[in-house]
Amino acid sequence: MFNLVPKHNKSSSLSHLYTEFPTLVAQNQSCTKFSWLRHVGCVSLIVRLVCPNFPSSKGSKVYGDESTLFLLENSKVKLSDTIETSETVSDLLHKLNDLLTEVEKSNPKLSVSGTSAGLLTISSQILTELETVGWSNVSTMSPDLTSVSLTCVDEDTQITHTLRIQFPPSYPNCPLSASHQLPECWEPPLTTSLLQLYSCWEKAVSVYSMCWSALRELDRLCWVLDPDMPGPQHLYRRLVVAPSVSLHLVVDPSSPLGLPSIRFLGADQRITPLRESLASNMDLWEEEDPLMTNLERVLGVEFPSRTDSAKEDWSVECGICYSYRLGDQLPTKNCDDSRCCQPFHLTCLYEWLVNLPGVRTTLNMVHGECPYCSKPIQCPRPSE
Repeated sequence: MFNLVPKHNKSSSLSHLYTEFPTLVAQNQSCTKFSWLRHVGCVSLIVRLVCPNFPSSKGSKVYGDESTLFLLENSKVKLSDTIETSETVSDLLHKLNDLLTEVEKSNPKLSVSGTSAGLLTISSQILTELETVGWSNVSTMSPDLTSVSLTCVDEDTQITHTLRIQFPPSYPNCPLSASHQLPECWEPPLTTSLLQLYSCWEKAVSVYSMCWSALRELDRLCWVLDPDMPGPQHLYRRLVVAPSVSLHLVVDPSSPLGLPSIRFLGADQRITPLRESLASNMDLWEEEDPLMTNLERVLGVEFPSRTDSAKEDWSVECGICYSYRLGDQLPTKNCDDSRCCQPFHLTCLYEWLVNLPGVRTTLNMVHGECPYCSKPIQCPRPSE
């Protein structure tokens, strides 16, 4: 049998609780989870309650951070007895409040400092702002209210994004600091308003959503060389085009389906036709079509499929260390022989050549033979 509580009873009970405990907030719409900010002297505590039968306290659990549990468990009254002898959540909170008051009186070291009134004001302001943002958008909250993680869901990709906000010690006199996973070109506004910061970030997520959708097809169908694990902060992709040939593209957030910035990597004789096709066919770009469709049409190529080939088939790794990435370096130096075109990291090729017998060096350039085909090749000294 289900224990159904009329909705209006829940609403009136919740309203009554908020009147009695202004720093109490419901963590969900069903009113089964609560967070309560309680100051014990100069110590700020977050008491959390799980109340599956709200407004009844039957089956309720009380927990919190280490400080909260330590004070509750080391009081004269057992926490389990407090829960069992309560009939409603209101009764439970009053008993917890009395219990913490007794703890405060019996511990002089917890006496209120001169700054606790200010801390209470700041904490109340933070909780009020979080309520304005919406508790459904609050992912985590530190027990001392120095940081909070907010979320929003991108409607197109259904990916949940997280914004972590740090409250400075002098808040609200100093701006909030925020960390995020949006592209570097987006900078959070300098503001003391939590709602303004969240709104700007939420709007940015909406703006970049079209970029992520456009790039998602490339990630699914093409061989992506860089980044290794594409994330929302990456608006670029380096794709395999042909053996020893790749292209680097950057999507413009203001025109996600427009012609991106494109740079080709590979031997000149292999990338020259691609450059010429791009220059000649720019007018064929249709913003109504997906990125991949436009790229293949404008360049006159068909990208290697992830389902029909392996990345190793396209000779995009360095021919010396057999890896694609070497620190921050990518294989950008290719053999000039049209039958070889093997790519190398500058560092790998330079170290290989300088150790060959009879190596010839002019200024910062070293001359030798390709490790693959033995044709003449030269390489500049890598910048340190």
